[in-house]
Amino acid sequence: MVELVAKRYGTALFELAVETNQVELIGDQLKFIKEIFMNEKEFIRILNHPKVVVDNKISLVENTFKGKISNEVLGLLVIAIKKGRANDLLDIIQYCLEEIDNLKGIAKAYVASATELSKQQKESIKNKLEQTTKRKIILETSVDKSLIGGLVIRIGDRIIDNSIKGKMNAISKELFAIQLG
Repeated sequence: MVELVAKRYGTALFELAVETNQVELIGDQLKFIKEIFMNEKEFIRILNHPKVVVDNKISLVENTFKGKISNEVLGLLVIAIKKGRANDLLDIIQYCLEEIDNLKGIAKAYVASATELSKQQKESIKNKLEQTTKRKIILETSVDKSLIGGLVIRIGDRIIDNSIKGKMNAISKELFAIQLG
């Protein structure tokens, strides 16, 4: 449900940004808002609190952002709050930012490895992904010791599991299927 809401609102804002030729401006404003939401947890808590009146939530957003962001972006925030979607604002912003990145030919790749990757390894993975996807890659890495070895790479909804854990799971499923067959 959240994905549908984020897609609906995020797409509307993205299309408006494209139509008005304000993709860069709106993208920068959304990054600004996202940073505030991420750093000021109390702000989001107030927007999501069921006992805070909608008009007070709108006033908080307008007082915080008026003059700092475009009327289009402010309008989206206000509409989302009026429709009871304040808890979806971060997802809406993230969806729109991803659409903007797609338009620019940028993709985020999430890479999990069993151990910390060196700078050279990260650069090598980034270069190979850029060659494969024909997009500029923004690489985000994390360590997941349960992988035992290898990598798990996620770009959008595509996952490449080249970890030992993933291979062991695949072998286990094959053996289980053989036993049942």
